[in-house]
Amino acid sequence: MAFQLIPRRRVLTALGAGAAVASLPGQRVVAADLEPDADTECRLGFSTYGLPGYSPRQAIEAIAKAGYDGLELTVTPERDVAAEKMNASQRRDFRTLLADHGLELCSLMANYRPLGATTAHRRDLERLKGDLDLARDLSSNKPPVIQTVLGEKNWESVKASAVERFADWLQVTENSGVVVAVKPHRGHALSRPGEAAWLIKQLGDPSSIRMWFDYSHFIFRKMSLKDSIRDALPITAGIAVKDARQDGGAVRFELPGEAGTIDYQELCQRFYAGGFRGSICVEVSSQVWKRPDYDAENALVTSYRVLSTAMKQAGVPRPKR
Repeated sequence: MAFQLIPRRRVLTALGAGAAVASLPGQRVVAADLEPDADTECRLGFSTYGLPGYSPRQAIEAIAKAGYDGLELTVTPERDVAAEKMNASQRRDFRTLLADHGLELCSLMANYRPLGATTAHRRDLERLKGDLDLARDLSSNKPPVIQTVLGEKNWESVKASAVERFADWLQVTENSGVVVAVKPHRGHALSRPGEAAWLIKQLGDPSSIRMWFDYSHFIFRKMSLKDSIRDALPITAGIAVKDARQDGGAVRFELPGEAGTIDYQELCQRFYAGGFRGSICVEVSSQVWKRPDYDAENALVTSYRVLSTAMKQAGVPRPKR
């Protein structure tokens, strides 16, 4: 699988040590508090969501050239790499390109809307089945996590329906060997780690349904980075990173490091000390890549510099390329 959590006893030990360190002024959780683990690395990735117009080859070459360990492939229906558009030959070529450039396929961005009409839900289930096959075809040894959002607006009014719809997803995913992770989104009904934890608990805490963490959707909402990670850590399958700034009454997204509002070193330290071993993936918001002056190469390079530095300073090891 694309992520690994250490056993609960060791998580509690690490978090207990981290909490003691974090309680001291100016101190942070340190990765050294964690017992040695067989899988010690996290991957730094870049999402092709931020590379509109790039072919698979162009995206893979650009991401590898910038120094990343892996990538997230956006497979929404309008993209050329959507499951229904990639034949067997194209899938083999994609696997070869990944291997030739030393990259791991960390995740697929699918963005279903499970709370739509019944007919839309059925279409999403078929999409999900296709994406499960795509995930295994593109990376059979270590299938990528499939990440999605929830949609709608009011959590209290839709949470019972969310349980019913995700129960249908669970029937499809539980024996697939692929993880589906829902991302709390500030503009959607499910917008907090605690809500994702509640949903997963109602489903019986299945290993195939997890959460995708993105602090840009929690910041400025009275959810500290520390508390958000504490609530999300046991269920997190992957991490998206981008900056956020307040602009009047709105929140605007930026490239990592541009707004300076998120401490990525602390984010990496806390997740790593808690046992997270998945991917940390740069997600360029459409608010950014739809700008007329958007420079994809600059986004790749500057984001890499910010996140690779944060991971190094946090003591989070990455694969050697």
